[in-house]
Amino acid sequence: MNAFIRFRDDIRRFVLSKEMLFLKLWSAFVAFIGLLCISSNFGHNKTISQIWVSIIISIVCAFFPIQGVALVLAIVLFVDLASLSAEVAFVTLGLVVAGYLVCAYFRSKNSFNMVMVPICYSIGSPYVMSLGAGLMSNLNELTSIVCGSVIAYYLHIIKDNTTAIVDETSDVSVFSLIKEQMIGNRLFWFFIIAMVAMYMVVYLLRQASINMSWIIANAAGVAVEFIIMLAGYLFSSQKSQIPGLILGNILVFMVGVILNYFVLDLDYSRIEKVQFEDDDYYYYVTAVPKIRIAEEDKEVKKI
Repeated sequence: MNAFIRFRDDIRRFVLSKEMLFLKLWSAFVAFIGLLCISSNFGHNKTISQIWVSIIISIVCAFFPIQGVALVLAIVLFVDLASLSAEVAFVTLGLVVAGYLVCAYFRSKNSFNMVMVPICYSIGSPYVMSLGAGLMSNLNELTSIVCGSVIAYYLHIIKDNTTAIVDETSDVSVFSLIKEQMIGNRLFWFFIIAMVAMYMVVYLLRQASINMSWIIANAAGVAVEFIIMLAGYLFSSQKSQIPGLILGNILVFMVGVILNYFVLDLDYSRIEKVQFEDDDYYYYVTAVPKIRIAEEDKEVKKI
C-alpha cells in the first residue's frame, strides 16, 4: 500500500513542479481530441478536417486556457457544420450561445463542459463528465452538464440524419428533427434524466459524512445512471446499445477510482472524534486525517 501512495505523491510533485507545461499539454490534447471528433463525426469542411490543420490548431490552443480551447472548438464546429447546412450551423450557434447565457446566469465556472460533454458523447462515454463534475465541482456546474448534454444529443441526431439534410428532395428540416427526435424522443429524456440523476447522487454522497464517501458516490452514481439508461434502451427497443452502455459504465467507474486515488488522500482507519465548545455552541467534529508517509532520510557520506 505504501508503494502506491509514494507513487501517487511522486506523480503529484512532478506535475506540480512542471504545472505550466502540463496545463499547455492538456489544452493541446483536449483541442486535438476535439478536432478529431469533429472531423470523424462530421468533416464536411475538407480544409479544417485535414490532420495537419488539426495539429496546428492544437499547438495554438496549447497557449489558451481550457475555456479558450472550448471556444475554439465551438468555432471550428460552427464552420464545419456551415459546410453542411447554414440552418444546422445557426441552430448549433444558438444552442451554444443559449448554453453560455444559462451558465452565466447560474454562475457556472466550468462552462467548457458544454463542449466536453459532446466530445465524450462522440466516443461513447458522456457520463464521465457528469461523474467528474459531481466529484470535483459545486452544484452550479449542473447547468453546464445539462446544456452540454442537450448539445451532444442534438449533434448526434444531426450526424444520423446527414444524408436527409443534404438531400435537396427531402423535406427534413433541423427543427423537425429537434421536434421528432429530441423533444418527442423518450430516449433523449432518459439521457438527460440519467445525467442529472448521476450528478446529483455523486454530488450529495461525496459530501456525506460517511467513510469512503467518494467511492460510494462513484459506485452509486454509476448504478443510478446505468439503471435509468437501461430502462431507456429497453423502453425504446434499442437493446443493441446495452453492451456499449456496460462498457462505458465500466470506464466511468474506473475514472472515478482514478480521481479518488489522485485527488482524495484520506486515511479512514485513523478517524478521530473531537468535541469542543465556545460561548455559543458545543461542537462535535469528525476529523479524518490525510495519508502521509514520512520521507526517507538519506545520508550521503563523502569518502
